[in-house]
Amino acid sequence: MKLFTIGDSISQGLMSLGVARTHLAYSTWIARSLGVDVGDVFSSAAYRVPDYPAHGLLLDLEVVLRRLYLAFGSRIDGLEWAAFAAEINRVLDESEDYYERGEGAGPYRGGSVPWFHNVSVYGFDVADAWLVTPAICKQRIATAPGAGDGLLHGPNASFYRAALRVLNPSQDARFDGYTQLDWLSHHARGEGVENLLLWLGPNNAVGSAILLSIAATEDRPDRRPVSLSFEERTRAQWNLWMPGDFVAEYGELLDRIDAIMRRNESPGWRVFVANVPHVTIAPIAAGVGDPLPGVPRYFPYYTYPPLAKSTRPIEAGAPHLTADDARRIDATVDACNAHVARLLEERNTRHGERRYHLVDVSSGLDRLAYKRNGGEPSYELPAYFHDHVAPPMDTRYYHVDRAGRRKAGGIVSLDGVHPSVIGQGLLAHEFLKVMKEAGVQGADPDHLPWPRIVASDTLYQDPIPLMEEVYEHEALAAAALSAHRAIFGGFQGRRGSIKDF
Repeated sequence: MKLFTIGDSISQGLMSLGVARTHLAYSTWIARSLGVDVGDVFSSAAYRVPDYPAHGLLLDLEVVLRRLYLAFGSRIDGLEWAAFAAEINRVLDESEDYYERGEGAGPYRGGSVPWFHNVSVYGFDVADAWLVTPAICKQRIATAPGAGDGLLHGPNASFYRAALRVLNPSQDARFDGYTQLDWLSHHARGEGVENLLLWLGPNNAVGSAILLSIAATEDRPDRRPVSLSFEERTRAQWNLWMPGDFVAEYGELLDRIDAIMRRNESPGWRVFVANVPHVTIAPIAAGVGDPLPGVPRYFPYYTYPPLAKSTRPIEAGAPHLTADDARRIDATVDACNAHVARLLEERNTRHGERRYHLVDVSSGLDRLAYKRNGGEPSYELPAYFHDHVAPPMDTRYYHVDRAGRRKAGGIVSLDGVHPSVIGQGLLAHEFLKVMKEAGVQGADPDHLPWPRIVASDTLYQDPIPLMEEVYEHEALAAAALSAHRAIFGGFQGRRGSIKDF
């Protein structure tokens, strides 16, 4: 097996709060650049990825905004804003019907597909790689409240439905105990796994930026989160792991992976490990006010993008982080990343060769960050961008005027957290640079199919003029972002459906 992927929502392909466009995720672009076919779920030689019809399992904001634009154009009168909720409801109903009662509730493709090469699941933190099983998912789906039609109801237990679809697509009872790591072991002992892409850890920090509040782990040596059950961790709803808690958990992850890979049928195996980005650079948390004197990377406050035009929403008590909060989150991420680098080197020393390779996504995204670099990012975009991709193309929140001209953004999707298709291409670029250095045959960032990547990015190819309306109507933006915040909070807390709030 040329490529196997373990990760969370970024690796799964979640975009614009829709789960998921796995065929457009970074690992599929890597597979294509390595000459592996993608998408044929009936061929073990292809890079198998699941699909998610009916707009996926959360709420695809791009689908909602495009439907509103088709109905009303780029300007919506006050009375027509009631259509906003109605359109959300229609999109959610389609998804609910499909995943609760339709084909999406049963075995994938009639049970003919036993496994995927990409076993990433949105909302997974580090320990979920060995804690979440299909058996847990089936039990939670069966007992979750909120099944059936209702206003603004998406599929109940969405987190567990997504995980079940990935971890046991055939819903065969023989695989009900299979976690992400069990599937890795299954393939390593079978045909062998040449290259493992591993990216877990962002969900041990990103919730603090998404929810604009910090719920940190206790950092108690006698009660590390890694020692707790899945149920205990779920009830705690932490969104920022302290370094001591993180290193205990990440060390356990690498120990388990190392034990599996040592029995790998592919003797030249390699593991490519991405670290944790600074979650405060995500455009969902926009800086308010002027950069702080002496620390220009930080702003006095952070809030949701349409509310960041002035300090009034902050003064009115809108959800926000302070500069001290942002610096605390960043310092925690820095400490966690230092531990990741050390843990990888320790394992390479034990092997006597470089089996584990760090993909420093955090530094790459720091160089790409627009506001953090004073509007002049130092990241060197691939050569294709210079002649074929029209600016702007940056990490600001996506903004298009009423004439359909892109004004900002393009690298991050409409949820303000997950990459766009082009953003996923840039992640593939970062992985391939390291894979090439490691000697992976065929790995070359210059071989990425950028024309196909850019052509697949509908936010770039077909901008949404309705975005201007969202920016101009502050009250509407606040209401929409509150719902967005609730949905994100749901999958961070594993409740998984808008009907849980």
